[in-house]
Amino acid sequence: MTRRLALLLAVWCGAACTSPRERLERRIDHIVAGLDARVGVAVRLPDGETIVRNDTLLPLLSLFKLPVALAVLHRAAEERIPLDTLLDVGPERLDAGTYSPLRDSLPEEGGRVPLRSLLRYCVSLSDNIACDRLLDMAGGPEAVDAYVRQIGIDGIRIAASERTMHLAVENQRLNVGRPSSLCALVDRFLRGGLLPPAHDALLRRLLEQTTTGPDKLRAGIPGGIVLGHKTGSSDRTPDGRRIADNDAGYLLLPDGRSCTLAVLVTDSREEDAVNARAIASIARAVVGEIR
Repeated sequence: MTRRLALLLAVWCGAACTSPRERLERRIDHIVAGLDARVGVAVRLPDGETIVRNDTLLPLLSLFKLPVALAVLHRAAEERIPLDTLLDVGPERLDAGTYSPLRDSLPEEGGRVPLRSLLRYCVSLSDNIACDRLLDMAGGPEAVDAYVRQIGIDGIRIAASERTMHLAVENQRLNVGRPSSLCALVDRFLRGGLLPPAHDALLRRLLEQTTTGPDKLRAGIPGGIVLGHKTGSSDRTPDGRRIADNDAGYLLLPDGRSCTLAVLVTDSREEDAVNARAIASIARAVVGEIR
């Protein structure tokens, strides 16, 4: 064997013998290299293997609305509360300085809103006032935190409402989670059994109808693959750091396989578009290895 042929074979084998997991790890590392941010990533592949990078407790922001929705639907099922039950949303809840399409749809004196609609506002539209109304129904942050542990998920800590987080910028660090724990939570939901079929189908539909963060995971997912996800974004600190730019959810492939992933961009000094592009690029890399 000539030296040239041996070199070509070595190069070919180095590429061909690399596993999909190893290739994906390298691509993720390449995407986040050079970002002025801490980036936590977890990907649970269809074969059950999990890839993690910087798997530490990171600020969740609106990602915490997913466990809130799960806890509320669990209570509704346990107590046989119909999804069309009307819940009071009084004027004392209608804070002006927070994101809320729900508030903008109500008169100044508030109103009564179906539970089903509050869930849509909270999950699909990431409405902060709807979230806090549901959080109260669930029993508060402590009850949601306990629910997450009850279903076997560690590494997620729920301690604050949206209203509390908006009292001070640093309060946006109170709800935290590991990327791998978010993947595990989404995977546990996907496997079924947490909720009755009708409640399960509703939450899937709401996750798949998410309108926030179209430039994040959504931008990296081609047609033919179903994405269900929840986004989360923070304010910036006085020195210009974005506390969190997040996206987490699941992919359903045409052949029936599924994959869960979570990308949490923390303390970023990059522009919002750079954060979003990194999240989309990671989603694109995942799809490239699992299709």
